[in-house]
Amino acid sequence: MTGTDLFQRVPLFEGLSAAERSALQKAAQLRSFRRGEVVVRQGQPGESFFVLVRGRVAVTILSPEGREVVVGSLGEGDHFGEMALVDDEPRSATVVAQERSDLAVLSRDVFFDLLRSNFTLTCALLRSFSRRLRRANATIEGLASLDVKSRLARYFRELAATRGRKAGGGWAVVVRPAQREIADTIGSSREEQLIVPKGRVVYVRIDSGEAPPASPAPGPGR
Repeated sequence: MTGTDLFQRVPLFEGLSAAERSALQKAAQLRSFRRGEVVVRQGQPGESFFVLVRGRVAVTILSPEGREVVVGSLGEGDHFGEMALVDDEPRSATVVAQERSDLAVLSRDVFFDLLRSNFTLTCALLRSFSRRLRRANATIEGLASLDVKSRLARYFRELAATRGRKAGGGWAVVVRPAQREIADTIGSSREEQLIVPKGRVVYVRIDSGEAPPASPAPGPGR
């Protein structure tokens, strides 16, 4: 996948012209990360903006008690790193590759040149900030007001909506995350039996209907 192809598929860059995307392609550096490798670490200075070309990454924060909490997962076409550039503060979270991942990296200077020259991009960035703030508010509300069973149900329904594939009968199927990832995300130490695991995938109820299919459907899509 070329840089131009990637930036055409990133919602944040929809307002850029072909010439601007071409300039981005030349300015971006492509970096690869192995599964488990840290891309950025909470507390470090922020000097770059990242676009995920291939793979998945987990966004985590460290609680005051030293517990790692997963606050999100990003996939192809998603972006991160702009917050530390905009407010000139240290990274607010750690980002870790969940599988082999390729990322296009833009320097601080390139990123701000884009914002200065393109008001549409600035508005898109503000919308992105707003969406993430709303998700963060929903997560906080869930941790404060929902029990573990309800938090787990919400987690898998959101996972099914973003990464699942419909499997018929009102069900969606997703690749089963590691138990630690689930627990870190919902603030629990174990899973509750609200979903139906089948091998490496999980069937999630998205509508009223019948029992889950007897055999797993094809792998999940975005």
